[in-house]
Amino acid sequence: MSQILYAIGAGILSGAITALLGYAKSVGENFDPQKAYQTLIVGAIVGGVAGYLGVEYNTAEEYLESIGAITLIEYVKKSILKRVKLQWKSP
Repeated sequence: MSQILYAIGAGILSGAITALLGYAKSVGENFDPQKAYQTLIVGAIVGGVAGYLGVEYNTAEEYLESIGAITLIEYVKKSILKRVKLQWKSP
């Protein structure tokens, strides 16, 4: 269980780095916390799968991408956020 939690934490960290790099490359675009949180969610899910399967994060990401699970995760995540009408406010 601790391996899965560690992998989820690593996934969240990876998602945070990805979100920050995405923001850094977008010159003139304001930071969007909603996009950042969504990236963290995907990172956590991929990390959890990596921990559960006992594989590296990149391996889990490639596996999930190859079977279309990343796209499915994105659709489900966005649908849930729209349905519950979460309003993320910028600081």
